[in-house]
Amino acid sequence: MTLLLKQNAVSRLSQLSIDADKDWGGRSITNLKGLAASMTQGDIFFRGLASIQRLPPGVAGQFLITRGAGANPEWGDYAGRVERLLFLLASIPVKSHSAIVTNIPGVQSPVPLLIQNAGVLLATPYASPLACGGAVYHDDSPLIDTDETTQANNATANDTHLLPSPGAVGDGFYFGLNDPFDRVAVNIGTAGVGTWTITWKYYNGVTWTALTIKTDETSHFRTSGLKGCHWVRPLDWAATLIAGMNLYWVKSEITAYTNMTTQPLGTQVWLGRY
Repeated sequence: MTLLLKQNAVSRLSQLSIDADKDWGGRSITNLKGLAASMTQGDIFFRGLASIQRLPPGVAGQFLITRGAGANPEWGDYAGRVERLLFLLASIPVKSHSAIVTNIPGVQSPVPLLIQNAGVLLATPYASPLACGGAVYHDDSPLIDTDETTQANNATANDTHLLPSPGAVGDGFYFGLNDPFDRVAVNIGTAGVGTWTITWKYYNGVTWTALTIKTDETSHFRTSGLKGCHWVRPLDWAATLIAGMNLYWVKSEITAYTNMTTQPLGTQVWLGRY
């Protein structure tokens, strides 16, 4: 039962309208009393899948991040979320500039930019790409996982074995971080030569399944240079133990193989989070 007050017109109890049929359950707030009782300073409410839910405060300095329609918001770090910054200085009296926005590893290729009647100042992104928490070379038969985290994080040329040689279906390379992440960038020092297909996968707690890829510049490790792969972060991503490291892993797995005459080798690897 609820009481409906008439605005600016209630002076006695008899003037109150009683609505005994209000369907609070249909508005998914049947648990409001319990939530209110459990609230502490800094909590916020949001509409969950079937009811109002409480989101406790995040860590100091974090931002509230939307996961899009049909998903709950979450607290997250600012680090890695700015892809590029561009400042236009309109006070500079020039006719035009041609500029290339600085490429960020693992995002996309440089973008041509034409600015009319403005000055251009390109700024470094707020957060640099992240070092690998783990990097593991995987030979599926015989089953051998080799920790190459040190090699992936340094700038020594061609010291990271991106695929076994000769390759086979099931072989690949694991890239890991202690939190879910959104992209990987690989400086490929030696491009592979041969015919094979790589599928980017993640572990959902039960099995390895294909990621939903946004952009992939890696060309199955058959093109040299700085190349990135960017995916939709899975909601069911689970950490798992690889080579003694319990991390969130992405696996670049050979899912079709014909031949390999040159083994692809990496110089350095970076990971990124939004």
